[in-house]
Amino acid sequence: MSNVPMTLPDLMLAEHETEYGHESTFVELEDGRILHVAAYWKNYSEDGGITWTRMPSEKMVDVDGNPVGGAEAALVKLPGRNSVGMSALVDDAPRRTTYAATPDGRGLHFWRSDDAGQTWSAPVRMTDPGVRTASYQDNSIRTSSGRIVRPVWTDLSQQDGPSEPQPPFVGKLVRNQWVNTSAHFFDPGFSAAYVLLSDDEGRTWQRNTDGELMIFVDGSAAVSRVNESSVTEVAPGRLLMFMRNRLGRLFQAWSDDDGETWTRPMPTSLAATTTPAQIRTLPTGHLLCVWNQENHQEVMRGFNRTRVSSAISRNGGSVWEFFQNVQSLHETTRVEPGPIEPVRPAEQYDQPGKPALERDADYIHSADVHGRWGYCSVLVMKDRVLITHTFSSYEDAPTTAQIIRNPTDDGGTIINQKLKVLPLNWFYGGKEPANNPFLKEAYEPARP
Repeated sequence: MSNVPMTLPDLMLAEHETEYGHESTFVELEDGRILHVAAYWKNYSEDGGITWTRMPSEKMVDVDGNPVGGAEAALVKLPGRNSVGMSALVDDAPRRTTYAATPDGRGLHFWRSDDAGQTWSAPVRMTDPGVRTASYQDNSIRTSSGRIVRPVWTDLSQQDGPSEPQPPFVGKLVRNQWVNTSAHFFDPGFSAAYVLLSDDEGRTWQRNTDGELMIFVDGSAAVSRVNESSVTEVAPGRLLMFMRNRLGRLFQAWSDDDGETWTRPMPTSLAATTTPAQIRTLPTGHLLCVWNQENHQEVMRGFNRTRVSSAISRNGGSVWEFFQNVQSLHETTRVEPGPIEPVRPAEQYDQPGKPALERDADYIHSADVHGRWGYCSVLVMKDRVLITHTFSSYEDAPTTAQIIRNPTDDGGTIINQKLKVLPLNWFYGGKEPANNPFLKEAYEPARP
């Protein structure tokens, strides 16, 4: 059985090539439809994602005629038939203050619709104008208590210094032509995550009460950043958050009070570098993770973001099983993470006029194929899961070789995303979902 470009492709219910990049967010409605939003536009599916209405050219607007939506949008189901909420990043208007204010940036806003996205209320601001905020798309949940939870992050750094030296850049030779394989390996800034909470259907918002989440490596001797996060409810009031970082694996944090306070971020056993993940709870009660699985050796060889993986945990997030390739250049479905430390591709270059960098020859090689995909959105339904991911492929040309967005044959729509509709049993390797008796027994109290 081949796992390239995906595992068990014959089980897939549908695949769509679209132009929505990593802007997609989904919610299932009471009338059986799926509402999909990408940036400022929406469309629907009436058959579980198999077919979709055409995305209209008109942007969504609120009751005042202002645009609804934006970057990193996230839908959430609200009480009431076909009532939904949506949050997204909006550029802040310039502020005049009598005090020294944080430079202008972007903040999160929240809109409500009671007719499945046909009309929208005026927005409510979710974040403080004085805090630079960003997020990950499709990452809001409403817990069993009715609380809306959305993880976000803030960054601390100069955006551009007056004499900022150009960092090295990374790439590889594909069919003997150089292509860029960069993925934020040299970002200079620091970032920390926090959580936005609403107990009144998005009308007002608070932050988690115990401050920003960041990684403390070796006590307080070194601190590492986290950012784009995803959260799910494992049990009533017990939440699990997965966080992007650059230490070679996904990190996690737990909350036992519905998102009010969180444990220190700690490593999982899932290999990942400088890429985000989506974490979901399936109808079986098991956990699903969808992410760019890549270990030190693959990244050092320039294969970053060349595998979108899924894995299942049947014991609440400790043991991960049923590794599958959603999209991959590799046959392997599971790779073991390396040490907890930053890793970058070995094939690095500096700017012209500077001396060439020293590189490890064991990791410098040429490739025949390449691609890049990631930034997943995930909708869990009763019998299936919808996954989108960005999709860029290698273009071979006499004068240029690069990772590109893919034009259609007629030269029209730019294809930069795949949407895959997968039955629930696909995530279990084609088997029917079931609990693992050993794992259940291992986590029960001991008996005499």
